[in-house]
Amino acid sequence: MRPRIERLASGARRQKEEAMSNSADNHDGRTFRVERSRQVVLDVVRLARHVPAFPVERWFELAELSEARKNCPRRISWLTLFVRAYGLAGRDIPQLRQAYSGFPFARLYQSPNSVISVAVTREVDGVERLFFGRLRSPEEKSLAVIQQELDELVRGDPRRAYRQQFQGERLPGILRRVLWWWRMNVSMSKRAKRVGTGSISVLASLGVHNRLHPCMLTSSLSYGPLDEAGRCWVTLQCDHRVIDGVPGARALNRMHELLRGEILSELRAPTSSVVPHRDLNN
Repeated sequence: MRPRIERLASGARRQKEEAMSNSADNHDGRTFRVERSRQVVLDVVRLARHVPAFPVERWFELAELSEARKNCPRRISWLTLFVRAYGLAGRDIPQLRQAYSGFPFARLYQSPNSVISVAVTREVDGVERLFFGRLRSPEEKSLAVIQQELDELVRGDPRRAYRQQFQGERLPGILRRVLWWWRMNVSMSKRAKRVGTGSISVLASLGVHNRLHPCMLTSSLSYGPLDEAGRCWVTLQCDHRVIDGVPGARALNRMHELLRGEILSELRAPTSSVVPHRDLNN
């Protein structure tokens, strides 16, 4: 009896969808349901609405770094360089590792290390999707190790790399909201591991700078493509409940110093682990 009821319900849903499609076709349009794969992105957008974020911005002079990257025998992406700078800056500026919670009273939690959430677009079953991967403790890892972890997010099996996101998509909306609230407000010690201390979202490889993308964490970094002089415009969005303008500016200036100093030296240093260089421009 139950399989028959399920078949009838399935048939009714198909008929309803076909009717909606036919009705829409008469007006040169169509209506369709938001896919499960989009639900986590909608959750991120909803959470970002509650973050009073403001941007700090400046030019980064990266001509030397660009030249060193071209001459490097290893493949090191721009994203890897910025993730490394983000993590090292968090070591020096603790506000980048802090998070705000208003429950049960206003408080801050400081993570012992940085966890950078990276937005990655992948194609799964013929559909382009947005995923959020996490790179833990980049301040303690070499550029080669960070690149290897990033490659897994970009090229590895998405169902393994983003297992938690696939699991979350299958949950009912009300349960996902409860879990998000718990992660962001109660389970603060695990928040960094599961969500991140900061995030990066970039479209520089497409010649675009997405300056003010949704920011649900304490800070979020983005950068545009390099111009002919080797400069790029960099934006750091900051949660004003945690970071004021001065520490936000110091954080951005510190990243600039690291990219032109410590990270440049690391990129130029000889290594026994050589990977042929390919310019991914990301």
